[in-house]
Amino acid sequence: MTTPPFARPACAALLTLFDEDGHLLVERTAELAATLLEDGAEGFLVAGSAGEFWMLEDAERIELVAAVRQAIPGAVPVFAHVGGTDEGRLASLTKASIDAGADAVLALAVGVKDVRAYYAALVGAAAGAPTLAYHLPAFGSRIPIDQLADLGVAGIKDSSGDAGRFCSEVLRLPLDTYTGSPALLNLGRQLGAAGAITGVANLRPSWCAAAWRGDDRAQREILRLYLATGTPFPGGLKKAATERWGTPPHSRSVATPRTCTDQALRWAERRHLGGHAEAPAGW
Repeated sequence: MTTPPFARPACAALLTLFDEDGHLLVERTAELAATLLEDGAEGFLVAGSAGEFWMLEDAERIELVAAVRQAIPGAVPVFAHVGGTDEGRLASLTKASIDAGADAVLALAVGVKDVRAYYAALVGAAAGAPTLAYHLPAFGSRIPIDQLADLGVAGIKDSSGDAGRFCSEVLRLPLDTYTGSPALLNLGRQLGAAGAITGVANLRPSWCAAAWRGDDRAQREILRLYLATGTPFPGGLKKAATERWGTPPHSRSVATPRTCTDQALRWAERRHLGGHAEAPAGW
């Protein structure tokens, strides 16, 4: 297994920006990454759940990876989320994302019956690039902890917010574990986890880094920010980013079957557009 290219606490699960008509704003999204870098961000996840991957065509996801990679220094890692797809699209999207400049890839296995086969396809397509599993129960992506060591991936992003599970992953498994939960930043450092990739780092990446280093006040402020911006998801986060950075708050209104699996589409219909969804514990 290849070690992921960073162990950093202030990585942003980057928002994807759209105009009021739903057109993808590739350059504005890349500019947001550059702005966050100046404010303390240490890496980026492109087209994750906070990035509304279910609203994006595969070509758009690849375009975003390329633009973000070009907008930030080469030493700053870029993760590409390639999940929410079937195994065929997973393989092609993985290869294209790496060609576009992704340092590593991770994937939500939404509605997947055979998790081992799914991640075997990810590892095979990555051809040696770092790969991460992605545990996000709120999105229907559940990975049994007793299967993790057999998946062949280098690590996992756990966005469940389950502190007990997180402790087990870090202390008992031969994987690099990243938390996606703003509540577990301080704990992550104490356990020796690899890092954190959070949605709240779109707003205050420097606070995320401080919380990881043991600043209790920063940890409390990050939690307050998370609670204030978590609903609806990711609309509350986008609204806060508009207030802080002047970025557009818009999202697309309709996903299509070409963008993700049927299971992910159902999740989007239930939780995203109605405005009543609470954020997953680890956005």
